[in-house]
Amino acid sequence: MFALVDGNNSYASCERVFDRALRGTPLVVLSNNDGCAIARSAEAKALGVGMAQPIHEVPKDVRRQLVVRSANFTLYGDLSARVLAILRDAAPRVEPYSIDESFLDLVGIHDRLAFARDLRERVHRGRGIPNCVGIGPTKVLAKAANKIAKRGGGVVALTDTATRDAVLANYPTGDLWGVGSRTAAKLAARGIRSAAELRDAPPADVLIAFGVPIARGQRELQGHPCIALEEIEPDRKQIIVSRSFGQRVDDHEAIAQALATFAVRACEKLRRRGLVAGGVGIFANSDVFRPELRQHHPSRTVNLPRPSSDSRVMLATGKNQQVDQRRQRR
Repeated sequence: MFALVDGNNSYASCERVFDRALRGTPLVVLSNNDGCAIARSAEAKALGVGMAQPIHEVPKDVRRQLVVRSANFTLYGDLSARVLAILRDAAPRVEPYSIDESFLDLVGIHDRLAFARDLRERVHRGRGIPNCVGIGPTKVLAKAANKIAKRGGGVVALTDTATRDAVLANYPTGDLWGVGSRTAAKLAARGIRSAAELRDAPPADVLIAFGVPIARGQRELQGHPCIALEEIEPDRKQIIVSRSFGQRVDDHEAIAQALATFAVRACEKLRRRGLVAGGVGIFANSDVFRPELRQHHPSRTVNLPRPSSDSRVMLATGKNQQVDQRRQRR
């Protein structure tokens, strides 16, 4: 049995932990380039601000009512780690799925609803992050239960057959974990619009038409666990550290300092995971939301003499690239 704990409006909630004045206000957190909304408080959603909506497309009368914050992923990562500490103290096995979501193994926990309600309160009270908990015999069902829990109640369990049947009959395939809008449209073309219809479709037809991922999701909807809990994060092929500037920057020294900071953070991530990098890539982008300005998207990738996670090596490599570019401009 699995549980999925997911923070509500996570980035906006993190901002409110450190600034109480933001509580109860329409709050929007913007993406790295301050272009699109990546988190909205309930108040901002009520005003009609859409997920991933470019901020310049929000009507002016609505924008005047919003408090807008640039994303601070360092802050969000720190709070995520604090929430994770509570979850690991409560459950025998935990998989951090994303910065605001974690799967828990509920094996050995008998009163799962009471456990979930208590855990939800502990996270909210101890870390200030409102959250919801979904429970199901598979990850896909736990994810679906969590989505329903966000509509009200805070905790939903899809552990008995009757409840599952009723919920899945009205659950759109497009809301299922692992089913995107294009796949949902293809399923609808075959008359499969609800999670229950996907669950009951001929397995061979689903496998042939949609491949292993959707066939695996179908099995999960039937209550057969196919997606295991991953307590240890798989090694990454790439680590990216980036951040937009709060204002326009044309000072080479300021950009160099930002690159040095990002290089150090990337090396910290490498060392935490026991990894080394075989190369370094540097990129920059001008403001794509200001098309009237000259656009510039320089990038450079360099292979290291030997794989490393040493900050000094990365800093020296970045500095050498800056020197080379200046020579080329001359």
